[in-house]
Amino acid sequence: MPEPEYRFETRLPLRHTDSFGGTPFVHGGVLLALTEIALEAYDRETGIPSHRDVLRFQASSEVRYLAPLRWDDAAVVRLRCSELRPGRLTFDCEVAAESSGQPVARMRHRYAYVNAQSGRAETPPDWPAIVDAIRSYEPSVEVEE
Repeated sequence: MPEPEYRFETRLPLRHTDSFGGTPFVHGGVLLALTEIALEAYDRETGIPSHRDVLRFQASSEVRYLAPLRWDDAAVVRLRCSELRPGRLTFDCEVAAESSGQPVARMRHRYAYVNAQSGRAETPPDWPAIVDAIRSYEPSVEVEE
């Protein structure tokens, strides 16, 4: 399988993160949080509308840790949307050490939009605008109807 091409990339400092068991390495849970911070920046860059009534929630994540990341380094987070289905998004992520460029983790996050009042899955009324924003930014994204 060819490596995915990432268009979105952001640098995040790590000096204020938790270390793993008193070691000089970043705890794995922090890497997950970094991808959520990067996703917010992706939303701004692509122009994905923000919501208050129907919110994007993480439905599942798959993580493959490849190497430790030192807390005194910085993380480079790359994201790409790999799947769009009504009310559902999938993002592939890579976190790398800024100092070496070496990947430290690869992740796949699946999201579902949920009505904030009922707690039930719901496709936002502006779903076409979300799809258009992502497709304008990443034309190769697969869209399922």
